[in-house]
Amino acid sequence: MVKLIGSVLFVMATTGLGLWKAASYSERTKELHQLITALQMLETEISYGATPLPEALTRIGSRIAGKIGLLLSDTGFALSQGDGRSAGQIFQEQVLRWSPKLHLKTEDQEILCTFGHTLGNSDRLDQIKHIHLTCKRLAAEETTARDERDRLGKMWKYLGALMGLAAVIIMY
Repeated sequence: MVKLIGSVLFVMATTGLGLWKAASYSERTKELHQLITALQMLETEISYGATPLPEALTRIGSRIAGKIGLLLSDTGFALSQGDGRSAGQIFQEQVLRWSPKLHLKTEDQEILCTFGHTLGNSDRLDQIKHIHLTCKRLAAEETTARDERDRLGKMWKYLGALMGLAAVIIMY
């Protein structure tokens, strides 16, 4: 009886680990989509509202749910402090600070840091061009992330349960 309960708990634990790993692929897709949406909102704020960057990022951060919204809100707040650092430096620091909490890959972070180099350094039209370029690059990563989510996410879901079952069978 104890072996049966232990076996069931072990299979449940490995299945849970597989589901957790599969969920990380879904989270990356979601976060990339939120970043694209946020950049499109920033484009609107810059082109039509002529909103100052700290206010625009704070406003967008309050509209985007989750950790991406918090990243943008923190960036807007740090920019409003005016401590002498450029907008790009602050944006890059916030991306690196938030990266352990996000499910973004190194490539995604590099795209954001590259965008940070241009943030606030040029006129309105040039900013819009950089936003478009960054959105295209993030959209390509989002397509890759969706493919990984569909392919690898399914694999991890099954792998967790099957590895647990195989280990239980081997133990008996």
